Amino acid sequence: MIFSVGAGIDQFDLLGVPAHVAVARMIEPGIVEGMVEYVTQAVLTIHRDLFDYAQAQRERVWREMSVHAASTRRIGVLGLGMLGTAVLKTLRMFGFPCAGWSRSPHEIEGVECYAGTDSLDAFLARTDILVCLLPLTDATRGLIGKRVLDLLPKGASFINVGRGPQVIQQDLLNALDSGHLHAAILDVTDPEPLPPTHPFWTHPRVRLTLHIASATRPETAVDVVLENLRRHIARASA
Repeated sequence: MIFSVGAGIDQFDLLGVPAHVAVARMIEPGIVEGMVEYVTQAVLTIHRDLFDYAQAQRERVWREMSVHAASTRRIGVLGLGMLGTAVLKTLRMFGFPCAGWSRSPHEIEGVECYAGTDSLDAFLARTDILVCLLPLTDATRGLIGKRVLDLLPKGASFINVGRGPQVIQQDLLNALDSGHLHAAILDVTDPEPLPPTHPFWTHPRVRLTLHIASATRPETAVDVVLENLRRHIARASA
């Protein structure tokens, strides 16, 4: 049996794993809590105009901005697995109108759920802050490009805590430079680490963190590993 240290298993070449070897994702409370913390602070950073206040601080200008109610800022999460569901349940408590999109149907209390390719355009059109929590697959590689970004309302923002290769970087930069996108908070990039000359490092509308949104916590993960071992042994001996 092979355990992934994270919630995804894209670090494995599954074609090279023998059929009789089980592969288990690490779904444990520490990963969920860390992701909820990160996405919540990222959404609030955008919602409370901290990009603009940071710019005003650099310019040494006292520039007050209107405060908007959370009820006026529509959140949309791509990916409704355990992480996406936990993020949406937390953001709902602030009063944000929340929606989620996934390839298969889901039901989450208080969340408008969209499913399937045909519903993606409508989901994007109602989203002011887009959060990507999709796994990296052939279908999601390069998904966040010009077409998807153009469907967001003017002034929308983007948060990526999925995987770097899901974003067409030049399309994202173009959307920011044109003013169509307000800001982007990126925890994942392609490649990692970014070269020192990459424009994400210095772009005034990009906040960059170094793939630290969430991580497995040994003190909570150990119970999950033991429980998965028990299930694996029970299944093998059945």
